[in-house]
Amino acid sequence: MEHECDTLPHWLAGPPQGEAGQASAAYKSAASAHPAYPAAARQAVKSVHAAEGSRASSRAANAAAPNGFLTLFTEEEIGTPLPAARRAAPFISPLGRFGSAQDRIEFVRRRIRQLGFDSFSYTATRTSSHHKTMFALTSYESQTWLTRYFRERYFELDPRVALASPTGLPFLWNTVDMRAGLPRAQMRSERLGGLIDLLEATGRKSGILTQMPLPEPELSASLCFNSEVGNPRWMTESIVAETLMFAHSIHEFIWTHAKTVIGIAPAQQQRVALSELQHAVLKAVVQGQRDKEIAYFLGLSPHNVDYHLRRLRQLFNVRNRVQLINVAQAYVS
Repeated sequence: MEHECDTLPHWLAGPPQGEAGQASAAYKSAASAHPAYPAAARQAVKSVHAAEGSRASSRAANAAAPNGFLTLFTEEEIGTPLPAARRAAPFISPLGRFGSAQDRIEFVRRRIRQLGFDSFSYTATRTSSHHKTMFALTSYESQTWLTRYFRERYFELDPRVALASPTGLPFLWNTVDMRAGLPRAQMRSERLGGLIDLLEATGRKSGILTQMPLPEPELSASLCFNSEVGNPRWMTESIVAETLMFAHSIHEFIWTHAKTVIGIAPAQQQRVALSELQHAVLKAVVQGQRDKEIAYFLGLSPHNVDYHLRRLRQLFNVRNRVQLINVAQAYVS
């Protein structure tokens, strides 16, 4: 991975704006000692307002680059799901009840503060043997953090992500323990030390990170709640439980309503050829109907419904009903 991630969106390619003046000396030395990208590959910096106003064009420019690996997306790009789409969702997330993206953003920010955190990040990652593609939600993170984290490639060695369970269990972290666990190898210690300095400089001294599985085996999502409080004792069992429940709500909403917007829906779904009956069964499943209801409305026997569902799982390469609903929603719509 040391040579393939060398293209970033315009506003991540240059020096960060605003909070950049508060960068620590340790970060500056790390940036000069370990340049992440060749000087020739860096692009001219746009203003913050121009970049924020043209998020879609930034994503398009990034996607057009042959070595691009990072796609940024916002709550506004997800938009407001239609009532039919909300009813078809496999779970009912509280985020689906809001009539606008701005109302949803305000609710999430308020809930993050109620839980005791100061910021939140959501990143989906597709990893193959030769390439890593990442999709980052920017609505609740600062430009400074995103710029430094991806430009300095800290995602490659972030111990919070490496130590988190892939099953969705929460991982509690704090920078004091991270610094105490630095390895002896000098190069890795310097880079990890730079990450810890960055976390502390940007108000991320403790938090909860959880990894959520996705239907495709090469896909995973990381959700991280960050706090300026360094002592992790404030994260009680009750706080951890409420945070985990909220993380599941966010993850379910994003995966259900944003996967086609940001391009992480399985590409194979558009190539699946279905008969008229298979399409009817699939649509009924996505709408939440049970096997007996499908059999009644389509005039099939329960045995035939079971056969068609097994065949659909094979066609879409999934293992269960929930995964089938997730990957088939865009296809049906």
